[in-house]
Amino acid sequence: MRLPLPRTMTVRIALILVVALLLELLGNVVIAAWQERELISTEKSRRLAERLVIAERLALDTPAERRQRIIADLRTDGLTFNWVPATVLVDSSASNRQLRALKGRLGDMAPRLAEAQMRLVTVVSPDGKRDLIGTMRLADGSFITFRVSPYLNAPAPLALVMMLHLMLMAAVFGPALLVVRAVVRPLRDLADLADATGRGTLPEVTIGGPVEVQRVAVAFAAMRARLLSTMTDHTQALIAVSHDLRTPIQRLRLRTALLKEEEAQEMMAMDLADIERFIKSVVSYMHGNAPEEARLVDIAAIAMTAVDNAADAGATIAYEGPDELVAHLRPLALKRALGNLIENATQYAETVRVTLAATEDEIILSVEDDGPGIPPADRETACLPFRRLSTGHRRGGESTGLGLAITKAAVVSLSGRLLLGESSWGGLAASIRFPSRYAR
Repeated sequence: MRLPLPRTMTVRIALILVVALLLELLGNVVIAAWQERELISTEKSRRLAERLVIAERLALDTPAERRQRIIADLRTDGLTFNWVPATVLVDSSASNRQLRALKGRLGDMAPRLAEAQMRLVTVVSPDGKRDLIGTMRLADGSFITFRVSPYLNAPAPLALVMMLHLMLMAAVFGPALLVVRAVVRPLRDLADLADATGRGTLPEVTIGGPVEVQRVAVAFAAMRARLLSTMTDHTQALIAVSHDLRTPIQRLRLRTALLKEEEAQEMMAMDLADIERFIKSVVSYMHGNAPEEARLVDIAAIAMTAVDNAADAGATIAYEGPDELVAHLRPLALKRALGNLIENATQYAETVRVTLAATEDEIILSVEDDGPGIPPADRETACLPFRRLSTGHRRGGESTGLGLAITKAAVVSLSGRLLLGESSWGGLAASIRFPSRYAR
């Protein structure tokens, strides 16, 4: 039968801590008991009890001047006896659990000893172990003394004790840490889910785990649904408006063609081209967050195709890199990011180079040019939407301010990074970097 788990994360973690502390306490008790374990067997205890009874009887039946020799003859392996008229030995059994237990065992083995006045104490022997020294008071006021060698093991070295405690801590808190990780796993899964949603993928929200995580998951699912609905409505509205604008733009083109003044006709045509380019950029930017399933794609083939297309359009562009590099990525996002970088480079520079490389940690796709570049202080701003920089003359009209923003949105959806720097020609070097774990 499976025991029900507590519903809240707080109680679960508290339960884990309590169990871990109890196990640690139990382990400490075991270590302490091992350090203070007795070396006297049950049989040896029985012999001690029997000889104490015999010694008492012999001492009381023997004159005082002969008692010492007769009692000493009772010695055996690990047990020695003697008779003394008086003693200064102080009893330690009141503060020592093991000595009290030994008194009880001797009394059980020989009921006469339960009534005897016994004093017990431990002393360190020459070999480092601890011997037991005891006395038993006789009826005439004299004493039978005895010694058990050895009685307790030698104290364990400090280094060994510390090592045992460290091993105990590792044995207790190691599994406890694994259990805590399992308890908070639903929270980590929810964080991964939020991160995946931010990259444009929409995995299913699983409601599970402790009550706190379930509440967060339900709230996140509802929030994501509302955000996606709002974004979809806005995107569709903007795309619809952009589509509807194309008809009046075409009519304006026809009317522009009928203008008699060539200068006015040329200016109108340029303005209409800027409008169309802006609409196209906005639609592309809005599509940058559209969900797309990742699949195996050849990055090298995509890069070489983009370079060939740009070369066919008249650009001076070259590719450097492997002929094949397969990775598990979103192909449209990669094409959109690379296409915008190449288009941006060909608009501002005379020469463009696309390089592809794979290291142990990253896949790097770079676009370098010999254009004016972007100053370091403006590189972060350049990736924001609708930000135009006056870095040099641009072919084909005014910039829409969305090129690098589209690229960055696409790169983020690839779980990658967009880095801007200076090329070897002094122009802009834009590199797309994503983890090499996606490579196949």
